Amino acid sequence: MIQTQGTADNQYLVDLSLFQGPMDLLLYLIKKDEIDIYDIPIAGITRQYLEYIDLLQELDIEVAGEYILMAASLIRMKVRMLLPRDDEETVEDDPRHELMQALIEYRKFKEAGEIFRDTAIIEEAKIVPPSPLSDKKMIIDLTPGPTLFDLVTAFKEMIEEQKEEVTHDVDLEEVSVEERVAYVLAFLANREFSTFRELFADRPRKIVAVVTFIALLEMTRQKRIKIRQSSLFEELRVYRGDNYSSTDAEIREIDEIENEIVQETVGQ
Repeated sequence: MIQTQGTADNQYLVDLSLFQGPMDLLLYLIKKDEIDIYDIPIAGITRQYLEYIDLLQELDIEVAGEYILMAASLIRMKVRMLLPRDDEETVEDDPRHELMQALIEYRKFKEAGEIFRDTAIIEEAKIVPPSPLSDKKMIIDLTPGPTLFDLVTAFKEMIEEQKEEVTHDVDLEEVSVEERVAYVLAFLANREFSTFRELFADRPRKIVAVVTFIALLEMTRQKRIKIRQSSLFEELRVYRGDNYSSTDAEIREIDEIENEIVQETVGQ
């Protein structure tokens, strides 16, 4: 779950709690670039990993210490790969060997978890059939939604395509998360979906893009929108979510209830 927290000075800090840890980011990069997990180009993967960490921090997304620790480990491996190698060294002596084994094991458990999740959804649909009074068709969506890393990748590519801003001594443009939330809601009002890029096109400035991205994360958490891909690494689409029509007061009430549930769970 992506958590967006308001601070005293009205900034938003997004907690990177949706993922298990840095292994998810590494697996995402390996899958994205179709890298052979048995022959990881450590220099390239380290560069990409650090770029993502820098971008997450720029977006005020809290990066846990384990992500920083993995970054340090990757840099250490990269240095060791540059050192002269002994001809008698075995596969186990490869600086990447331990990381490779850990990634393979992590991927096995992750894939097994996804299989159990899909099976549970199908079994639940069999055991608890839809109400005969309902005229809605039963749809089981087994397609996993895009991860935060998919969203960050789309945002990163869009920012890189923008022309470099020419700076002048002018008043700073003020933009708030609330403004961008209202814009997205209005943009989706009369259409089935929007592409990810369309929501950034009205004010092509980096500061507005960053605030819009934070707004999208917040709206995803609130279920005001849902983000989907037709297939892996395809362009993201933004749809109206279950709570799209909810008022701000209703959203706050939902947040309070969820927070109470979390507090009760932690206290047990």
